[in-house]
Amino acid sequence: IRIVDDDPNIHDALAYVLENEGFIVRHYESAESFLINDRPEDPGCAILDVRMGEMSGIVLHDRMKKLGSKLPCIFLSAHGDVDMAVDAIEAGAVTFLSKPVRTEKLLAAIERAALTDEAARQAALTEAARTAFLSLSDRERQAALLAVSGLTNRQIAERLEIAVRTVEFHRAGSMRKLGCHSAAELKAKLSLVPEAREAFE
Repeated sequence: IRIVDDDPNIHDALAYVLENEGFIVRHYESAESFLINDRPEDPGCAILDVRMGEMSGIVLHDRMKKLGSKLPCIFLSAHGDVDMAVDAIEAGAVTFLSKPVRTEKLLAAIERAALTDEAARQAALTEAARTAFLSLSDRERQAALLAVSGLTNRQIAERLEIAVRTVEFHRAGSMRKLGCHSAAELKAKLSLVPEAREAFE
């Protein structure tokens, strides 16, 4: 859970609650520090203070969207109003909470954010896998699908009526394009692709 807040007391209070719930917490004292130092590939969500130094939480959220970030954000503010909350939620925020926030409200918001993040990351993985699968040549696709169905290179060669070395070449090409290093990884990646899953299930 990323906490972006320039008040160390707020961070300490939130971190105490969240770490007791088993979350890993990172603290950023400014929006600028968050943009520079955060690792967007890590799952989770961000809790953004509305009023900070040079860049507010609202501006940070807008900047994140322009950068293509889909990290769910929860706004936290002691100075918010109804219009600000509505604008934030319309802009894609999970929710807008007032300080001091009740623990149960915060945890419920984090749970919603985590589900949103998981769904978005799964959708991105599926789309990436499908794009890679569709980039394979016909032979690479055949070799990959037959390999995950449990056939050996020799059996694949007999099925396709080509040389074993040719099968090895096409399997290597499919593994490279799909970013896999083992048969288990290949099967896991192809299981994300509807067109492939239908072929080997």
